[in-house]
Amino acid sequence: MTSNADGFYEFKDIGCNKVYNILGEKPDYRPDKRQITTTKTNGDEIQVELFLTPLIIDSEIVINPIFFDFDKWNIRPDAAYELENIIAVMREHPTMVIKIESHTDSRGKDAYNMKLSDRRAKSTRGYLYSRGIVTDRIVSAIGYGESQLVNTCGNDVKCSEEEHQLNRRSKFIITSGYNQ
Repeated sequence: MTSNADGFYEFKDIGCNKVYNILGEKPDYRPDKRQITTTKTNGDEIQVELFLTPLIIDSEIVINPIFFDFDKWNIRPDAAYELENIIAVMREHPTMVIKIESHTDSRGKDAYNMKLSDRRAKSTRGYLYSRGIVTDRIVSAIGYGESQLVNTCGNDVKCSEEEHQLNRRSKFIITSGYNQ
């Protein structure tokens, strides 16, 4: 289904009291999805607003980092959502090449955190591969342990879980293939 010039759309011949998923997509925008349940009365109108956020702002691609749970390297649902945005951008820009840099918080031994961040980098890369991004479009996937904290939550510094969370991340750097 394609919306009209004003962004409006209309579905006809849908069932009553049914659940539907509505997904809005547009090139260079973050998709939005809503689940609705139709009413029991035929002919009722349901308004659903979808908000598509630009992935390119002022000629720069917005690639958010993804975050991990403590001592984990699996891809969380919120991380999968961000990775799908990266995949969409990479499909729109077929020559784009990225590198992945993964990190931990400062809790745990330095050597362990290096291994954990390497697992996060490989897990992140593996997700992108599993969704069709070919190997030559990811130049590297490297773990940096706790060597590049984004805040002051180093060893023996008392920090909240939210502050530690900011350090448990994979970030993405465009190395080539994006022309503004």
